[in-house]
Amino acid sequence: MKLPRIPPAVVIGGLFVALLVFPFIQRSQYYQHVMVMTMMAAVLASSWNILGGYAGYNSLGHAAFFGLGGYLVALAHNHFGWHPFISTWFLGLIVMVVALVLGWIALRTHGSAFVVATIAMVFIFRIVALNLADITNGARGLTQPRPGWGGVPWNPEIIKIPFHYAMLALLCLTIFVSWRVRQSKFGLGLIAIREDEGKAEAVGIDTMLYKVLAFGLSAYFAGVAGGLYSYFFTYIDPQFIFDIFTGVTMVLIAILGGRGTLWGPVLGAFIMEPLGNWVIGEFGGTQIHLAVFGGILLAVMLFMPQGILPTVSEFLKRRERAGS
Repeated sequence: MKLPRIPPAVVIGGLFVALLVFPFIQRSQYYQHVMVMTMMAAVLASSWNILGGYAGYNSLGHAAFFGLGGYLVALAHNHFGWHPFISTWFLGLIVMVVALVLGWIALRTHGSAFVVATIAMVFIFRIVALNLADITNGARGLTQPRPGWGGVPWNPEIIKIPFHYAMLALLCLTIFVSWRVRQSKFGLGLIAIREDEGKAEAVGIDTMLYKVLAFGLSAYFAGVAGGLYSYFFTYIDPQFIFDIFTGVTMVLIAILGGRGTLWGPVLGAFIMEPLGNWVIGEFGGTQIHLAVFGGILLAVMLFMPQGILPTVSEFLKRRERAGS
């Protein structure tokens, strides 16, 4: 019996509606927190995918731009009173400019040298934040005022709902931009670079320009996410927000779901983030969740090297051809 095929637009629309109503159906503060963090993980993995998935350049240093966005928003909030829900979208442009400059330098390298260069960015930003104590408060970190919505005082019953919709808006924008990039001449150029950079140059693609623009664009969304993250927790410090594991997690999530695809990083985030929280809840604050992540990733690399989404998609296509 052949099952009816559900149009992708219906599935996407249904998932979007589910995310819209989630805070009002699930009133648990824990699950609301997990959903905000899951959507943030999807944003980070999707933003990394613009560079690492489409262009094939594996950056492990996007945590630097995530942390820079967090610090810019916290400083603007504390010193100028700029509301993070508004300022983060504009301050992300500063993150993008910084990324364009650093990308212009780092992308002159290839392979493992590029990976090392991006890792170095994280440690450089951390050292700068630690030493500019007059601005960043050094190792003590920065604290922001607790959120208040339109004069309404801080209330634990509603505190996470505005963050849910802010992160949902960012996720939708990130996916839309990633889709537009994938469908554009720019995206085709990035894929050509991933497949064979030498041939891409031979047919007239300005590979350096394409790579730098992809680097800056992906850093923008990481920076905006970092800004929302710093306000969500109301506290950041250099060790906490400039964490190399954040950059590694982006890569793992994208690989799990299917790097180079539009929905693979989103799928990976909605698997890994809730699973990680469940493991931590069950086994406490140990490093067992890292072992679980490693085991899942190893299984995917062995049995589904393209990631979950491309493998399942290919399986369904073969099954459909066999049934026709």
